Amino acid sequence: MDIGSKLRYLRKSRHLSSVELAQRANVSQSSISDIECNRRSPRLNTLTSLSRALGLPLSELLPIDDLLEHPLKSEERELLDLFSHMNEDQQKNLIELLKSFSTSKF
Repeated sequence: MDIGSKLRYLRKSRHLSSVELAQRANVSQSSISDIECNRRSPRLNTLTSLSRALGLPLSELLPIDDLLEHPLKSEERELLDLFSHMNEDQQKNLIELLKSFSTSKF
């Protein structure tokens, strides 16, 4: 299912109008409409805001497994969900920390 159809389905299943979802996610109603009609691809920060407004993890809004050759492990999903709830500074700090692990000798 494409992202627009998935967003529309999730919004309607929660009995939300596009205006209500836009207000909850702090995005414009026209953005919701453009995404649902696949006229526009949402940025990660928009997807994060939408997933929070819908009360679900980012991975549920954007099923990453559909884009990958190999499905994600549960730990990888958890990391993605935690990352999506961090602010930009926290995300940058975590990336730097992870980079330091990958370059250090164990």
